Amino acid sequence: MAALVLVSLALRPQLAGIGPLAGEIVGDLGVSHAFVGLLTTIPVLCMGLFAPLGPVLAARFGPRAAIALAAGSVAIAGLLRAAAPGDVPILALTFAIGIATAVAGPILAMFVRGALPDHRVAGTAAYAGGTTLGQALAAGVVVPVAVLLGGWRASIAAVSAASLLGVVAWLALTAGTAPARGADGTATPARRPRLPVRRPIVWALGVLFGTQSAVFYGTNAWLPSFYVERGWSAEAAAALLAGSSLAGLAAIVIAPLASRRGMERRELLATAAGSIVVGLGGVILVPALAWLWVALLGGGLGLMFTMVLTLPTDVTRDAEGAGGASALVMLVGYLVASAAPFLLGAVRDATGSFAVSLWALLALAATMLPMSWALSPDRLRAGAQARG
Repeated sequence: MAALVLVSLALRPQLAGIGPLAGEIVGDLGVSHAFVGLLTTIPVLCMGLFAPLGPVLAARFGPRAAIALAAGSVAIAGLLRAAAPGDVPILALTFAIGIATAVAGPILAMFVRGALPDHRVAGTAAYAGGTTLGQALAAGVVVPVAVLLGGWRASIAAVSAASLLGVVAWLALTAGTAPARGADGTATPARRPRLPVRRPIVWALGVLFGTQSAVFYGTNAWLPSFYVERGWSAEAAAALLAGSSLAGLAAIVIAPLASRRGMERRELLATAAGSIVVGLGGVILVPALAWLWVALLGGGLGLMFTMVLTLPTDVTRDAEGAGGASALVMLVGYLVASAAPFLLGAVRDATGSFAVSLWALLALAATMLPMSWALSPDRLRAGAQARG
């Protein structure tokens, strides 16, 4: 559990650090807000397109080594991007970051389904919590570190170097992990799972995950800039984003407790969706109460993230099935979400304000309420029994 938390710290700082540094990046490179949006959009797009490679990598090297390879690649590509001389190399290395992040997601689900079959929510919460904590730390420190070290490049490099510590911790804490064993007690080789493309329940999970991810990445990319437009300093606006992530972390900790007390998956999902809607609406209508709204928004996003990541393990029978279902959910979900930061940045360039963009995010978030409630226990049980 500790290893899952620590290795996942390395998986999101490269995305979370861009929003708070957007103004400095625009000024330094002489690019548009839409270009900065691409620095978030490209990894999200890759996280969809390349998620099916995760189970392939796990079958080749084993989940433990594959997770270390993916997380280490994210950090190293971040270091190289910080030193890249221009916008084209920066975009190329952003693709590398996205691919490495993509392959890690399904492998983590496989690891939880295989190693923690009776504690799937807790196992998922461990790496979801690490991911969220990594986001919060990155969002909170990139601006002060940029001031201290002399620019956005040095800040991104420092965050990337720190991420490598999580990879080292993963390798140390999982040393000697036993391979999966069959009924006769012998070690079983990892199999390459298939994408369950004929299972409607998995597609439904993908659409829900995509909606949540679009709201998350849209908020992550541009919420600080929304408050900077209203007179906040860059440091204060970045602190809001960090506060949102910390609220998400608190919700992630609560998720396993609520699940053990018998709350249905759809009850937790609907609660999360309602919190997101109220938080976004409050930001738009009463922006002065920023800390209240980002707490509701971040808490809802954290709870939704954890529960949707858990669902592929609920509708499958083994680690390989969970890897295939998780890969399809991420393929669908991140493709849906990938356009959000770029489109919202383009709307900002066209209108001169982020208000229209946030209204669009609010409308999108509202669709999660009926989608969440539709995932009844009977539907999830039927999904777990289905083949395909």
